[in-house]
Amino acid sequence: MHAFRSIDRLAQPSGLIFSNHGAHRFWSALAVTLALTAGAAGQAMAQTLVYDNTTHVRTNLVYKFSREYGDEVFLEAGYRTVSEFAFQYFGDFNPTNRVGASAVVRFYENDGVDGIPGPKTALMPKTVLWESPSIPLLPGYNLVTLGVPLVDVPDSFTWTVKFSGVTGANQDAAGLVLADPPTVGQPLPNGRFGSYWDAWIRDDSNREDGWLLINFGFGPNDPKANFYAQIRAVPEPQTWGLLVAGGVLLALGCHRRR
Repeated sequence: MHAFRSIDRLAQPSGLIFSNHGAHRFWSALAVTLALTAGAAGQAMAQTLVYDNTTHVRTNLVYKFSREYGDEVFLEAGYRTVSEFAFQYFGDFNPTNRVGASAVVRFYENDGVDGIPGPKTALMPKTVLWESPSIPLLPGYNLVTLGVPLVDVPDSFTWTVKFSGVTGANQDAAGLVLADPPTVGQPLPNGRFGSYWDAWIRDDSNREDGWLLINFGFGPNDPKANFYAQIRAVPEPQTWGLLVAGGVLLALGCHRRR
């Protein structure tokens, strides 16, 4: 029977003998490696779909606006640190004439003034939570998937796209692709899911209250003002810090018990 001790030195079953000093360095290096790899791999593995409106796509109709517009979405219960965002657009322009055409995505908290007069409430987008780098536009249907730098969002927020370098006129425009209903999101009143049948458009970019709610009709055959989008989230960084720290302590603790 082998008896392992940690008083003077560690005896390994292979017969190799290491001093305590060398073993400490080994276990410390191992703990650091575990922390780094677990943190990176763990976040990727824990990435969760919290909103998905990519299944029921309508490609025969695109509303093209020259102003910033987008959708308020209600996320499924779970993580609220966004790590990835995807959307789809249609470019209706000649690329040789619009070399500098681009788009920017923004996330807004809906903490502005009420956009609906009367008893119902719909707070306008106000505080910018995140803005993407400029995205070059291409003609035709295009899917854009963006890595988001771990942005914390509330249970509902508005995402928008601002197309630039095109006028919005026929054959000189770009527009978001319609999709409805969402398949992942928060249940809403009246049997809706993930998003209402309206969208926000910025009518006056110089005013905080320059947003309007728009819709494309409420009849059964009318298109709904919901757009192709997918949102993934991960646990907040503090949570991963605790998990990694726990793994490091466990590794060092195992070493001390030997």
